[in-house]
Amino acid sequence: MKYGMSVSRKPLIAILLASGLFISLIGATPANATPTVALSVNGVVFTTANVSTTPVVITVPSDNSVDALDALRFYLTGITPGTTVVVTAQNALIIPALSTSLNSVKSTAGVATGNYSVGTGTTYEFFAFTRSTALGTITITNGGSTFTYYLKGSAGLVYTIAYTAQAKPYTSTIVKQSAKITDVFGNAVSGVIPTLALINLTSTVPTASNADGVSEFTLTYPATPGKSAISVAIPAVDVSDLAASVKSISAFIDVVDAANEIAAVAAARAADKTAADAALAAEKTARAADKTAADAALAADKAARAADKTAADAALAAEKTARAADKTAADAALAAEKTARVADKAANDKSIATLNTKVAALTKQIADLKALYNKLAIKFKQKTIK
Repeated sequence: MKYGMSVSRKPLIAILLASGLFISLIGATPANATPTVALSVNGVVFTTANVSTTPVVITVPSDNSVDALDALRFYLTGITPGTTVVVTAQNALIIPALSTSLNSVKSTAGVATGNYSVGTGTTYEFFAFTRSTALGTITITNGGSTFTYYLKGSAGLVYTIAYTAQAKPYTSTIVKQSAKITDVFGNAVSGVIPTLALINLTSTVPTASNADGVSEFTLTYPATPGKSAISVAIPAVDVSDLAASVKSISAFIDVVDAANEIAAVAAARAADKTAADAALAAEKTARAADKTAADAALAADKAARAADKTAADAALAAEKTARAADKTAADAALAAEKTARVADKAANDKSIATLNTKVAALTKQIADLKALYNKLAIKFKQKTIK
């Protein structure tokens, strides 16, 4: 019977395993599925973005609108229903959709992290963009699986130029200059040649801006001191809702004679030294006066302390003398009192001896009288006394 029962259970277990009921009966839960992530930009698929050396390069939204060419599309499939997709961006921003005519997505949009529940679905889509040409990352976590992808922006149109003119160059000098050219987000823009406008100056042709956005040129200042001017410009166009572009930098320059400038600097330094020496002398005088006053105050304090000590010593000596005199008088009084007490004792002893003698004589007389009385009493038969 037992053998027959064990054989009959095998088909039941097979049925339970096939139907999945066996898993639910023992309380086990199947693991979440690993989703698949597809990346594309404007319909072009990218498969190497999971390596930092081969990031997806997208244009920055320099027109202040995040369009298809400005964003990397992430499309997740095979997601376990009811789970959450967690997205974290570094040096990039996350948006749910691209800009349209009805829903504008500006360059200030997006978040750096987000938690998105897929509900009953199995797919999810979002986009990422950047305003920087530096490397950025997008990290996706779902159902125990984590994916990391890399992207970076390519600089936008030329928008800002930065240049600082030399304040007071010397006559007949040749000095290399540099201007920095960037897009609306501060990214270096290469390949741009700025335009120069010069007054009382000559210059070489500016180089095209390099990978750091730097264009260089050399100015030659005139042989005669005087005013010069320079303007460095780029072909920038303002973008709506963004800060105004910096299309040019202009500066007036004072070209000075080297000998005169050196003499002026030397004179200024000499004047500064004279003033510094005078200030130092005044400070020394003030410190000497302060020391003299301090020394006088210290001497006065020492004198006052010495006078106080002399007075204190005199008072102590007088007190000692008074105490010695008091002790002498007290000793004399004590000695006189002792002498008087000795004399009094001698007189008292003498008086006591005299009284004792008289008492002895009276005692003898009383005894004689008592004996005589008792004798007579016996004779006359009277009561005797003791």
